[in-house]
Amino acid sequence: MGLHPKKESAQSGKVIFQKVLETARGGFTLDPSGLSEGNVIPAGTPISFDETTRKARILKTAKVYETAGGSATTYKVEKGHLLKVGEYAGATVGGPAYAITAIDTSNSAYDTITVGTTIGAASAGAALFQSSATGASSAALMVTAKGLSWDDVEYAEDASVSVVLRGTLYARRAPAVPSSVVTGLPLIIFSNSY
Repeated sequence: MGLHPKKESAQSGKVIFQKVLETARGGFTLDPSGLSEGNVIPAGTPISFDETTRKARILKTAKVYETAGGSATTYKVEKGHLLKVGEYAGATVGGPAYAITAIDTSNSAYDTITVGTTIGAASAGAALFQSSATGASSAALMVTAKGLSWDDVEYAEDASVSVVLRGTLYARRAPAVPSSVVTGLPLIIFSNSY
């Protein structure tokens, strides 16, 4: 399989970026790890990339729909996330992260993610994220974000994605972004205006 990027766009109809000042040159091919054909990666998704291999990998997140207490093992999250059963989920870097044991999609307003052991309290609007490790104090971002995806992309083999490095994002319209990612992307302004 060679590097033959193709662009598959999916439009959400929402303007996510107020202003884009800089993108990574040339575009990147999405790494298929943990993605399925037809998954839509929304604009504003945290993303890492390798300029040598021209591969990009997303950080899967889910926006908390309803506040969950410190001993919760079920978390209501907004629809549209890409987390899957078997992946580790965390709410805070350095906090607990445990495997997702079930995802109930039966409610039309939200999905319910179940973990075997609590990952701690999570406020409505906060981000749960895919963790690279599991344990009581092992939550770590699966990828270190270097930017945000510029537009909605429907995943297919060799799907291409553009990465915003500097700009202003309408944070309330975008996917959930963990606070540690916001801090790690100082050239992107996360605006709370609509």
